[in-house]
Amino acid sequence: MPQKTVILTFPKTAIKQPITSHIVKNYDVEVTIMNAYITPAADGRMLAVFDGSEVAMKKAFKYLRDNKVKIVMSAKNLIRDEERCVHCSACVGQCFSDALSADPESFRVLYDEKRCIACEFCIDACSYGALESVRDHWKRTGAV
Repeated sequence: MPQKTVILTFPKTAIKQPITSHIVKNYDVEVTIMNAYITPAADGRMLAVFDGSEVAMKKAFKYLRDNKVKIVMSAKNLIRDEERCVHCSACVGQCFSDALSADPESFRVLYDEKRCIACEFCIDACSYGALESVRDHWKRTGAV
């Protein structure tokens, strides 16, 4: 089954509705929530991985749009600032999905965003501030 990483923005009016559980129950789509920022005072945001058939996911995405949930298909789970990275590899040891690795010849840190599961362990390991969660990036800049 294909997976899609999505960023969902829920309007304030939809925050108390069981939208995510409805998708799981009625569309046979597995939803893995990687990060969420939900408050009653503002729109809610969620980074999630959807896993299901193409047909099921299309139906689930239509249901989301019908409920005024904005959908952004994301290729990113982590924001990486190349200019701040000094390639110390501290983050590599914390990355159990192998999204971050060190090139054996140049020792430069490489990032494979397709492997990133947004666990955020690497962020705390980086003392140079080169790594940021999508959630924190949203809060700081309002954009992805």
